[in-house]
Amino acid sequence: MKKIFSVILGLAVLLSVLSVPVATRAVSSTSSAQELLTSLQEQIARLRTLIAELTPQLESLRQQRTEVKETVKETLQILKQLRIGMSGEDVRLLQEFLATDPEIYPEGLITGYFGRLTEMAVKRFQKKMCVEQVGMVGPKTLSKINELLTEGAGKSGKIPPGLLIAPGIQKKLCATSTPDTIAPVISDVMATSTTASTTQIKWLTNELANSKVWYSTSTPVTATSSTPSVSSSDYVLEHSLLLSDLTASTTYHYLVTSIDKSGNTATSEEESFTTLGQ
Repeated sequence: MKKIFSVILGLAVLLSVLSVPVATRAVSSTSSAQELLTSLQEQIARLRTLIAELTPQLESLRQQRTEVKETVKETLQILKQLRIGMSGEDVRLLQEFLATDPEIYPEGLITGYFGRLTEMAVKRFQKKMCVEQVGMVGPKTLSKINELLTEGAGKSGKIPPGLLIAPGIQKKLCATSTPDTIAPVISDVMATSTTASTTQIKWLTNELANSKVWYSTSTPVTATSSTPSVSSSDYVLEHSLLLSDLTASTTYHYLVTSIDKSGNTATSEEESFTTLGQ
């Protein structure tokens, strides 16, 4: 559309230039001036015809753009999971949603950046949802927010004021009767600070879960009672376990496992690291 608009604008400018009285141009004879005038008039006519042909195309593109905007308005949804440090339109929409309840987000800042204030607001929302107050928008929180947005905003493309304090919405916040059947999502698995005899295994989960690492010098690693392992029963989002008494200059293979409070288990793909030499 911008290209067509530029063409029309350029033609209009050229048309205005060509419309300057021919008397201002230096010509060698009356005959030459008449020929030049005729030629310019023909060019002006062609340009006017071209502008007339392009104008409907420009109007059509403008209409299509308007229709696309209306479609976007009808799909008011947060499209991805969110956590502290992220930014963008999804975070802005989250903040607008949370700000509809002053008890949840009293600051009401719509910045598009997921900082500590937004994290605290998410935790307050999760408390009203009767789920773990982790401060990040994981699968359960994302699903509930989009459900409430769909019901509260409809196809208006706008979050209504006081959405979260509306009586009908309040009744739908606490979902304790709905069993949790979704396993944690494991990400960013790594072995770090490796020495000749130790290494630190770290990973993240999108909800509170415990930690366990299975490791072996052979592959594939099997999660059985005979496989060496270390574990922690603490329910956390950021996991870190130390493997010790390792053999120098040796490649180890490992898996990490996290189980949430509802007993849903997630296991990573097999990874490996090599200890340093003595």
